[in-house]
Amino acid sequence: METRTNNTTREIADLLKSLDKVAVTTHVGADGDAIGSSAALVRLMRSLGAEAVFCHREPVPNYLRWLVPGEALPELPPDHDLLVVDTSRADRVGVDYEGVPVRLNLDHHADNPLYGEYNLVDGTAAASAQIVASLYKECGVPLEKDSATAIYTGVSTDTGGFRFRNVSPAAHELVADLLRAGVVPAEVDDRINRTGTVPQLKIVGASLANAERHGNAIISTVDNDDYERTGASELDSKESIDRLRTVAGVEVVAHLREVEGGTKGSLRSESVDVSEVARRFGGGGHRLAAGFTVRGKKPDEAKAELLDALKGVVDLGEGSENGGAR
Repeated sequence: METRTNNTTREIADLLKSLDKVAVTTHVGADGDAIGSSAALVRLMRSLGAEAVFCHREPVPNYLRWLVPGEALPELPPDHDLLVVDTSRADRVGVDYEGVPVRLNLDHHADNPLYGEYNLVDGTAAASAQIVASLYKECGVPLEKDSATAIYTGVSTDTGGFRFRNVSPAAHELVADLLRAGVVPAEVDDRINRTGTVPQLKIVGASLANAERHGNAIISTVDNDDYERTGASELDSKESIDRLRTVAGVEVVAHLREVEGGTKGSLRSESVDVSEVARRFGGGGHRLAAGFTVRGKKPDEAKAELLDALKGVVDLGEGSENGGAR
């Protein structure tokens, strides 16, 4: 079995300088760090003289589309080296690449198995965009406003607006450099967070109404009936997880939402290693923020399995405290 190594920033910078045509992609269900770090890497490669495009078979979320330079391609173009960012596993890569090697795997998920020919994985980084920023410095490419804004978006969204425990002095020092490059945080916040819709408000409300507390865990669910009733989608409900985190005395928060063929789950905590819980369902992620998908199960069924997996991990109390009735 081939052993892959974690490369240095210098080695990756030398690799990037040697490439002529690259396609950058990220994980399915792309978020702010996924798109921000991808956009920043595309801009870096163009600054180095390469032909660089962003590829993703899923549409870029509306609130992030403004970050991507040019049109996103749904398929990998021929004769392009594949660079994958912010993607913890090879089976979560957001573009079909059968027969094409992953030339670079750049990520900040500590459980990343180093699936690329070259790997730059730093589990201490607050976001993958922070790692991309280090490559600008290593390559001697100055940060201009557009690339700095993409990096800022990645760092700010993956730290919950600098509220999460993955924030470090290095992250704040980077942000100072990004502001000097022209980033205006208020403008980024408007473009990221002031793009909601009434259906989005309604599905988040449904998720909160469906939340139940089990001891030191709280779990919310949304299903197809909720989507139909509110006119919203699964993506619209994702911000529910941060609202659930505001409940006092809760150690584990879970949001389960119906998707085609099963249920997708998001887990958050301030103290419990939820990545271990996610791995029981074939998922993974960070120690305090992880996710998984359960195939062939509705959210209520997945909830029963999750509660079983949480036994011995967190105190589930004696029954549930309902936030609303189904």
